[in-house]
Amino acid sequence: MSSSRSTGKKGAIQNLEVDANKGIITSYGQRFLFIPVELIHSIEDRLVDMVGPMTATSFQYEIGKRGGSHYIRMAQKAGYNIKDSKDVGLIAANLGTLGGWGKLSVEEIDFKKKMMRLTWKNGVSVRPNKKSKTPVCHFGRGVLTGAGEAMFGRKLESIELTCQGKGDAYCEAVIGPPENVARYAESAEKNSA
Repeated sequence: MSSSRSTGKKGAIQNLEVDANKGIITSYGQRFLFIPVELIHSIEDRLVDMVGPMTATSFQYEIGKRGGSHYIRMAQKAGYNIKDSKDVGLIAANLGTLGGWGKLSVEEIDFKKKMMRLTWKNGVSVRPNKKSKTPVCHFGRGVLTGAGEAMFGRKLESIELTCQGKGDAYCEAVIGPPENVARYAESAEKNSA
């Protein structure tokens, strides 16, 4: 796949550099590792076994948040404007989707309120033969939240409203200031009761 039709900017995959002598892969100055998704699943499972499901969820989310800011720095190096809604959509497509995270779309973004609503299909934590009672995309949701923090310049939280891992048609998350996300969580809880 070539560069984006509308801007000429490339995603991480199109900018990969393989240094066979050093045995490393880089894109926009960031080192990458090509791993099977089953490795992510094994890490998730081992965390649950070691510390229990609640703490494992928190670890996955917080680790993802730290990683999300790296994607935004990479996007800026690639020439994306992180304050432009069109470019944010392209970041999701070119760095998220083409990076193997799943089919990612920015549905809404409000720079003034510092909020985003995103959907995705086939996230890395969704397992085709394992159905959960609760959302499972803690790591990926963390990556998206960390990216949002880097874009908006403040602490954010998120809630996954729907999840393919529990049988929904797609995953959907709202990312924003903690007080706004808490309202979404309360509303979602009332609607499910």
